[in-house]
Amino acid sequence: MKWMILSALLPVMALANTISTTSVPVELNLTTGTEPVCYFEDKRYSKGAVIEMGGHWFVCEREKSFEQNGRLSWHPFAPQERSQQN
Repeated sequence: MKWMILSALLPVMALANTISTTSVPVELNLTTGTEPVCYFEDKRYSKGAVIEMGGHWFVCEREKSFEQNGRLSWHPFAPQERSQQN
């Protein structure tokens, strides 16, 4: 007898615990911000950017010369090199 009552109440108990919510779809733009960058003072710099830090010049370049799409990092840069490249 207990099993009959329990089996009759089980579907009702399952429905009582069902929670339905409405959610707003979230759009993720995964292509933004995935390009490699260098950071300095909480600002993003793209490849080729030149900045001065502590009286020395640095350029944002590939971290490893053999990588085509790897991380970027700051490398020492002499200002005379900049004028020769233009």
